[in-house]
Amino acid sequence: MTILKDFLDLDAPTRVRVLSGEDTDADRRGDKKPVLRSECTYYCPDESTARRCIDALEESDKRLRERPEELMLWDWQATYFEAEQDNPQGGGTVILGVAWYDRAFFDDRKDAWFGAMHRRIYGDLGIPLENIDVTHWQLIS
Repeated sequence: MTILKDFLDLDAPTRVRVLSGEDTDADRRGDKKPVLRSECTYYCPDESTARRCIDALEESDKRLRERPEELMLWDWQATYFEAEQDNPQGGGTVILGVAWYDRAFFDDRKDAWFGAMHRRIYGDLGIPLENIDVTHWQLIS
């Protein structure tokens, strides 16, 4: 118990799940198996920017669910918010996962986050490109 207590005393950042995704909902994932994963982080300097970002991701998820044929190719994973310690404006980082079920679709769409449509969305949300990071991983089965 001493080791756990040592970690709890570190003032470590805490991630709070704000939206569910295919990785937290077995029925949603079904029998699909991700072959790649992306993690997208959006630094939001204040609470209102973070809320706009989370709301936009929630709306995007609703639109995706209306296109079930695309859910066979990719899906959102859970979204988390990690508050920035000592930020009086309530800012922090929104962390979004993407599960990719089809390698060819991933190869075609992996840079969509940097396209004109997404840049316009980021501008509307107040998140500059330098506050966005996307990392991709190939999953080994």
